[in-house]
Amino acid sequence: MLRAIRSVVGAAAVLFGGVLLAQPPKDASADGYFPLKKGTKWTYRVGDNDVTVSVVKTEKVGTEEQYQVDTFVGKDVKVGEAKTSEWYVVRADGVYRTRVKDDKLDPFVKVLPLPVKKGDSWEVNSKLSTQVIKGTLKVVNDKEKVKIQNVDYDTVFVEGKDMDIAGAKTTVRIWFAKDRGIVKEEFLLQGGEKVLLELSNFQAAADAK
Repeated sequence: MLRAIRSVVGAAAVLFGGVLLAQPPKDASADGYFPLKKGTKWTYRVGDNDVTVSVVKTEKVGTEEQYQVDTFVGKDVKVGEAKTSEWYVVRADGVYRTRVKDDKLDPFVKVLPLPVKKGDSWEVNSKLSTQVIKGTLKVVNDKEKVKIQNVDYDTVFVEGKDMDIAGAKTTVRIWFAKDRGIVKEEFLLQGGEKVLLELSNFQAAADAK
């Protein structure tokens, strides 16, 4: 399972990004589907393990704010021990991942279109260092009902079928809930391995410690 977690963290680290074309919205709430306020924290269950994702800081790049999001594996989350760090920006037309660790996504990859609309799709054709990320992402449903940890969510369901991620065919499925962000992710890896992440705890920035 640890190998699977590392695989999914690696896949996530090279997947999201995109060209920043529109003007920034008034805030970085992404219509509530991708909270990026400093201190926001998500904990996911992956089998018998925990993966924690936290917004740790913001920084000005040019005229816009970028948000650093760190991912930790295991229950003992310590500053400086993140498995990966990535940066996001929010524009009027979507949320984009811009960089992973020291490598810039070229071009950046759109994570979620704004406003959200069922049936919208967008092409991804990017590189992270020498790794290729290519495929099509689509909003399959903007009112997808899912139950996670006995909690019912109305979600936006985004899927990328058979994407080329660093040379491996990977299907990615992501469920975004209002005021929670990503509540569920599923990766179907090359070779038939399946990795599922489900939200077990969410801390809004005002509640995070």
